[in-house]
Amino acid sequence: MAKKEEPLMDGPKRMNRELALMLEDKQNLQFRNLLVEPNNIYKWTGLLMPVAPPYDKGAYKMEIDFPLDYPFKPPRIHINTRMYHLNVNERGQVCVPILEIEHWIPTTRIDQVLQVLLATINDPQPENAWHIEMAGEYRNDPVRFFKMADAWVQKYSEPRPTEEELAKFARKRKKAMTKK
Repeated sequence: MAKKEEPLMDGPKRMNRELALMLEDKQNLQFRNLLVEPNNIYKWTGLLMPVAPPYDKGAYKMEIDFPLDYPFKPPRIHINTRMYHLNVNERGQVCVPILEIEHWIPTTRIDQVLQVLLATINDPQPENAWHIEMAGEYRNDPVRFFKMADAWVQKYSEPRPTEEELAKFARKRKKAMTKK
């Protein structure tokens, strides 16, 4: 039986629906501390917590900017924590085809985008590299690549929050969201 496609909704209504689904999802442990900017549904922030070495030793602040014509145009994602990764440039832009306008499908949900993003962070994709030299290093000298990536994790990444800190954040967010 084919999966029924959800009808397209206007941007803010759809973003609120997707936000509610993501906040209910207790399975996604790699994307945490989801927060929407007050009075601006078009700007979300969160914390990436990859599972593959060396990125699994840190956490990475990120933001999602939705265009006014979302879902007809893809969101823009920036990782605001420096990362030595061949698919992330120095401005925090991420090279994943799902976010390119020519590949964007309006029925794609933001949780699907985040799954692709995290899969790319956990398993770098040389064919979609921002940095050709780094992709070459990843292919030809992985020991050097991972040594450099590990050094950047130690130097720039955010500390990974404890379960207690994550629970405290969730309570604080829930309280803030019920005030709206």
